[in-house]
Amino acid sequence: MLPELEKLLVIQDRDEKIREVRKDIDRIPLEEENAKQRLAGDLKAVDEAKLAGQENEVAIKNFQLEVETCQNTLVRLKTQQFETRKNEEFSALGHEIERYDKQIVELEDQELELMEKAETLKAVLDEARGKLAATQKLVDEELEKLGERRGICQEQLDELCAERKQLASQVDPDSLFLYDRMSKNKGNVIVQLDDDSGMCGGCHMKVTTATMHKARAEVEFAHCEQCSRILYVIDDDA
Repeated sequence: MLPELEKLLVIQDRDEKIREVRKDIDRIPLEEENAKQRLAGDLKAVDEAKLAGQENEVAIKNFQLEVETCQNTLVRLKTQQFETRKNEEFSALGHEIERYDKQIVELEDQELELMEKAETLKAVLDEARGKLAATQKLVDEELEKLGERRGICQEQLDELCAERKQLASQVDPDSLFLYDRMSKNKGNVIVQLDDDSGMCGGCHMKVTTATMHKARAEVEFAHCEQCSRILYVIDDDA
């Protein structure tokens, strides 16, 4: 095999590894986002439980205000009843007092129901917070691992790029330029030529006999007529 071709094959191997590492690095943000999305359901459950509890608290306060208003009215009515000298007015005020007494009892019963509901809602919120905490722990652990993986991949990438640069400095500039230009569109541009079938290892099309002889001669680069990739032949007898 041509020495320059051997050097370019090594560079191509590094380029392939660099692409794989970069793909892995590019996948990490998506994996991080997927991990965070797993919190969405638990966060929603906590928010809904909080809102239900807050609405219940507002309802309790409203009932308390109504009870307080009714009690103040009741005090006023009892005072009026105590001060009146008319039997008819006394009786009417008595009916009003009785109505407000009944209304206060009903309001207090409803307030008690909401207080009992508050305990249930608190339990629901506590459970939702517990699930969120558990999920958060798992997500934090996954994010930490992804961060570590990003660091390892970046180290690998830096090492591969440095090695690639050093290898490239040992290759003929014209050959390297040709390789770099082709690799932008074709990925692996140096491929094996099947010595039996004459098939290009890149596009899998049969090359001409002249191209096969050129590849076997190992005097200059041989290119596939179909895809222009650089071809090499492995000598089984070597």
